[in-house]
Amino acid sequence: MSSKNYKIFIVDDDPEFHQLIRRAYQREFVFEGALDERGLRDKLAKDEEYDLILLDLILDDSPEKEKVGLGLIEVITGQYPDIPIIVVTSDYKTATTVLAMKKGAKNFLPKEDYEYEYWKSIFLEVIEGQKNKKENKQLRQQIKAYEAQMGYQNPPTYPFIGNSPQMKLLRRSLVDVGNYEDSPDLTILITGETGVGKGVAARFMHYNSRFRKEHPFEEIHISTIPETLLEATLFGAKKGSFTDAKEDIIGRFQHANHGVLFLDEVGDLNAKSQVQLLEFLNNKTIHPLGTTEELVLDVQIVAATNKNLEEEVAEGRFRKDLYHRIKVVHYEIPPLQERREDIRDLLKHFLKLSDVNELDVILTNEVKALFLHKYPWPGNVRELENAVRSAKFHQKMTYRSDKIDINCIPKEIRNFEGSISISLASPQNPTPGTQANPPINRTDIEALSLAEQNAFNTIRSIEEALIIKNGVKKDVAEVLGIKSSDSLRYKIKTTFEKYPHLFAHFPEIKRRFPKIVS
Repeated sequence: MSSKNYKIFIVDDDPEFHQLIRRAYQREFVFEGALDERGLRDKLAKDEEYDLILLDLILDDSPEKEKVGLGLIEVITGQYPDIPIIVVTSDYKTATTVLAMKKGAKNFLPKEDYEYEYWKSIFLEVIEGQKNKKENKQLRQQIKAYEAQMGYQNPPTYPFIGNSPQMKLLRRSLVDVGNYEDSPDLTILITGETGVGKGVAARFMHYNSRFRKEHPFEEIHISTIPETLLEATLFGAKKGSFTDAKEDIIGRFQHANHGVLFLDEVGDLNAKSQVQLLEFLNNKTIHPLGTTEELVLDVQIVAATNKNLEEEVAEGRFRKDLYHRIKVVHYEIPPLQERREDIRDLLKHFLKLSDVNELDVILTNEVKALFLHKYPWPGNVRELENAVRSAKFHQKMTYRSDKIDINCIPKEIRNFEGSISISLASPQNPTPGTQANPPINRTDIEALSLAEQNAFNTIRSIEEALIIKNGVKKDVAEVLGIKSSDSLRYKIKTTFEKYPHLFAHFPEIKRRFPKIVS
C-alpha cells in the first residue's frame, strides 16, 4: 500500500495548521479533519476508517486545557484501538508528553519543530507500525487457535515464552511427549546452557499432560543437596537409618507419585544414586534407606543438565547405561543468543506489558538496542530476567526516571565490550581515530532547555547506535526505527543546524558524517 492510500484525520482548533499539513502532504496522504472534540466524535461515529489521527492536546481555552486532549486519547484508544495517535501541539511539556504516551499516543511532534521529511517519516513509521502490530496480533491469534486445537497452553506461573521457530517446535514436541498414550512415562532429557529455561520446559510439559497435570510436579536441584543426604532426599529413609533421621523421611520420588519428577543437573548424581535411578527407570521401584521395603511408583522422569553427558560417560563419571535410559527423548533448548527474536516477548513478560510495542515507552533506544541486538546474554533467559528486575528497581528508586535508561542497567551488561555504555558523568571510550567526548553530567543536561534536552537525547541515541553497528548507517536507522539512512542523515543535518553546540560530545557522529557535522 502506498502512502497515498493512507488516510489521516487531523484534530486541531487552528484552521491554519489544517491547511499547512494538507498542502504539505497532499501528494502523499488523504486528509480529513475536525476543529474540536465533537467533530471528531461525529466522524468516528460514522465508522469511517482512518490510518492515523493527528491530535492537538489543547482544543479550547478552558482552564484545564490539555485534559481535553488527554481524555480524547483514552476514548480513541479504547473505542478504536487500531487507529494510532500522534500528539501534535505547540504547548510542549515533558510531563504532558509522558502522560500522553502512557495513555496510548504513539509519538509526539512539537509544532515548532516542524520538518517536512522528518514528520513524513514519523507518519509512515506510526501507520505502518500499527498495521504490522495488527497483522502480528492476527498471527498470534492464529497461533493461539492452533495451540488450543492442539490442546495446550502456557502455565500461568512459569510460562514458556518465545515465538521463534525453535520455541514453537519445542512447545509442540513437549505437549506430544506428555500426551503419548503408548508410553505415558517416557523419560525425557532436556539439555542447554544455564538459564535457558530447562525447568520451565519441564513444567510446561507437566501442565499440558492430560495424564499427569492433576498430579504433583517435584523439582529437585541435585547440586544443592549435600551428598550425605542425597539418597534419603530422593528415595526416603527409615527413622534411625542414619544419625539425623529422627523420623521417617518420605523421598521426593514418592512425593511425585503419578506426576512428574524433574531432576535438574542430573549429571551431578553420585555413583550410588545413579545406580538407584537406573533401577527405578528399569523396574519403577525404589528402596527407602534403612528398609527392605520395595515401593512401586508411577513417576515420569524429566532430567536436565548443562553438561555434555557423552563426555561425562567417556570420562567415567556417568554410567553409559543410565545415559541411554534417560535420553529416550532428548530436547535441547538453544541459547537466547540463537533466538534473539524471543527477547521482545520475554521483555514484555518481565516488564508486565500488554504489548511488545510498549517497549518504546519504557525503554530508551540505547537500552532496547543493547537488549535486543548487542548483548549476548551468556546467562540466557535467567540473566535477562534478573537484568530487568535490577533495571526496574534503579529506574523507580535510584534515578526516578520515566524510562529505563542505560544507567539503570547492571554494570557488567552496561560495560560489555562494544556495547552502548554511556555514563553522563564521565567521557566515553573514543573510537580509534576520534577524540574523547568532553564530559557532560546530568546537571549540565538539566540546565538545557526542553528542546535542547530532547535533541541531546536524540543525538546520543544515534551516537550509541553508530557504535553498536560499526557505523553501518542502514543498520543504525533500523535499530533506531528510522525509515532509511537518508532519513537518518536528514535528521542529523536538521538537528545540527539548530543545536551545533551539542555535537561536541559525540565524536562518532562527527567521524561518520563529516560533511554534515563540522
